[in-house]
Amino acid sequence: MCVLYFPFISIKIIVMKRLVISLLALVVLSATTCKKFNCAESVYSFEAKAKILNAADSIIIDTIWLEIISPVIQRNFGTGETVNYSDATNLGTAIGFGELALSSIKGAANDFIYLLEKGTVINNTNVNEIREYRFSEHASNYEFRLGVIPKRKGVFSIGLSNAVNVYRSNDKCTKANYTIYYTNTDQHLYFIKEIVGTEPDAGAKATYCFKVK
Repeated sequence: MCVLYFPFISIKIIVMKRLVISLLALVVLSATTCKKFNCAESVYSFEAKAKILNAADSIIIDTIWLEIISPVIQRNFGTGETVNYSDATNLGTAIGFGELALSSIKGAANDFIYLLEKGTVINNTNVNEIREYRFSEHASNYEFRLGVIPKRKGVFSIGLSNAVNVYRSNDKCTKANYTIYYTNTDQHLYFIKEIVGTEPDAGAKATYCFKVK
């Protein structure tokens, strides 16, 4: 899964509003310098839907549960054909944790306790900003469930990356890209407008915001 992460950096809101919103969502792009297998580029386009099981705009210190489920059998958005894409080796997401402040966005991944119920942790060097995971395959679905417990008060965002160049253990050439976004979840994106001063753009589909009181 080759992805390029934008780090959380302090940005003056007045000058760079659009970039701030992109950072809130932890925009993740395909890295053109990633090591490729000597074969075709991605040919399938799928999706994985995420939701917060106990979404609330304001909480006292409590566990927030994030769940992602993606059927093994999916419709390819490029052609409309139905594809059985089982036994994927590197399907997962990098989750960006940010604190929304009045003049900057700070990486906040170290400000949470993590309870992993489904999935596998992937080590990464950007520990102040992200946690990276692979999904588990169960019967007809790829599944992921993570509980996060904030350690302190503040306004935070949880951003999900897409999965690119996903491949199967028995076929490393026929790759797929997965779009990962929230559904059936009140994302409380008005926190972005309150702090940044403008409406969230389309990239915010993968961003969940909340306040810890």
